[in-house]
Amino acid sequence: MHNYYNRMRKMTGEDNQQDIESMLVDIAYALDQSAIVAITDRTGKITYVNELFIKMSQYEADELIGSTHSIVNSGYHPKEFFKNMWATIGRGELWHGEIRNRAKDGSFYWVDTKIVPFLNEKGIPNRYISIRYDITERKLMEEKIRKDAEVYRKIVEENRDLAFNDQLTSLLNRSAFSTKLRIHLEGKRKNGSRLGLVYVNIDRLRNVNDSFGQDSGDYVLSVIAERLKTILCAEDIIGRISGDEFAFTLTQAVNEQEALRLTEEIKACLENPISIHGELCTISISCGVALFPKHATTASELIRRAENALHDVKENGGGNYKMYEPGIATRTLERILLENELRKSVKLGYFTLEYQPKMNLSRRNLSGVEALVRWNHPDLGRIPPDKFIPLAEETKIILPLGEWILREACRQAAEWKRQGCSPVRIAVNMSTVQLEDPEIIETIKRILFEEKVEPELIEIELTETSFADRDEMRETIQWIRDFGMHVAIDDFGTGYSTFSYIKELPADAVKIDMSFVKDIDVNENSRAIIKAIVALADTAGLNVIAEGIETEEQAKILHSLGCREGQGYYFSKPVPPADCEFLFSERAKNE
Repeated sequence: MHNYYNRMRKMTGEDNQQDIESMLVDIAYALDQSAIVAITDRTGKITYVNELFIKMSQYEADELIGSTHSIVNSGYHPKEFFKNMWATIGRGELWHGEIRNRAKDGSFYWVDTKIVPFLNEKGIPNRYISIRYDITERKLMEEKIRKDAEVYRKIVEENRDLAFNDQLTSLLNRSAFSTKLRIHLEGKRKNGSRLGLVYVNIDRLRNVNDSFGQDSGDYVLSVIAERLKTILCAEDIIGRISGDEFAFTLTQAVNEQEALRLTEEIKACLENPISIHGELCTISISCGVALFPKHATTASELIRRAENALHDVKENGGGNYKMYEPGIATRTLERILLENELRKSVKLGYFTLEYQPKMNLSRRNLSGVEALVRWNHPDLGRIPPDKFIPLAEETKIILPLGEWILREACRQAAEWKRQGCSPVRIAVNMSTVQLEDPEIIETIKRILFEEKVEPELIEIELTETSFADRDEMRETIQWIRDFGMHVAIDDFGTGYSTFSYIKELPADAVKIDMSFVKDIDVNENSRAIIKAIVALADTAGLNVIAEGIETEEQAKILHSLGCREGQGYYFSKPVPPADCEFLFSERAKNE
């Protein structure tokens, strides 16, 4: 204590002991008003409690004075906990920890506690002052997060097929296959191993339906899936990528020769005749093969290389297999023409943006819009996004196209503002290819500056894989948020989702994938998953938006489950900017 007096003199410049003591009284008063304070003697008997202690514990002062802290012991902590605490303060050291106590009415409360021992001239503690702060609200939130995480884990575990597996074959769907392959490649990269990837197409599957009936094609797909499960080793990953396409890894392929040998054997097994309604059906299989790390070092790139090799096989009649070769002419004539037209159209301005409204599910008025690019070619007509967006990403034409999309969305935001429309946020999709561009941050800053648009009016929509791929991309995403723009995770629930991942995201909103929405009125599993996602998003402070709403009943169910916003054809299809102005006026009436 003497040393403390000396320090106070130096800090305050006061030499008069009475002045210093007056200052210490002020400090004690301030502490008494802001913290839960108790003083005990060396045996632990309470000799003083302040008003906050009385209020928190619900005991009167005369009930507390003379008793020990066991009066508020909740029984939550083991004896070892308090044994360690007493050992620490008995040595004259400060103890700091979190304690759950029980009030007089039986309710529990949590306190962040520091116990300061005061020593006599022999250095032995003769009393203790405990300073506590109420942290009950924080601990309840932590407990809620833990329980929500457990509920979400159980629901996802119980309904894993719905989120990650193809319903017909029980194989991984495209998204889950890509995710698992990415993780698998990380392991291979660390230990320097190699890996083969085979992309498979069933040639002319539609002919099976024509010859044997409508459900025969599904039966063939299920047989092919079972054969792959039987042939491949336990380490291999298998997925159904699309309608008549599969992909799988070859963990035993150490070189090109071994990969081609194994592919030939597997192809021969898959082509064994299949009995359908007592008749034998002969099928033809085409395969493209690529190797990690020789041909590609990332999952998405490896899949593309194998798919390119498959395209070359198909271009030459199918029924064969081929290893990917860098620079090989694997693209069909249609693909070459489409790429050329795509490049020209970006330069000539053949693209437009349409806007799909996002609606507040409670007030049923406009809460935002999503900008969707449309390609209107003067000769080829309107080309759907699912046909040109993957090509734009693969060829990196998405970089100039994406820049135009962001600029046009910003220009439209500025135009609506000039017209006096109530400002709403415009969501713009951004691909991982754009995030990987080293110039993306400067591009975003330049466009918003030149178009004079506030960052908070723009929301960037990203896929789940954008958050999972690399640390550099996560840093870019964090920069986007720090800049003032909002970030939303598109198609949420179909890819990388885990609770630990959700709560750490540099994001503001999640968009629940339409695959969970389309059958929400008849499928309890879909409702359970959406309810769990909403609960987790709430605890993580994320907004929840539902995609693909097509009926009033879906909108009502989603609202009852806690979704705040929604979009889909029930509210409006994507429309030109002028058609959004009616929604702006309706929003203004409701404000």
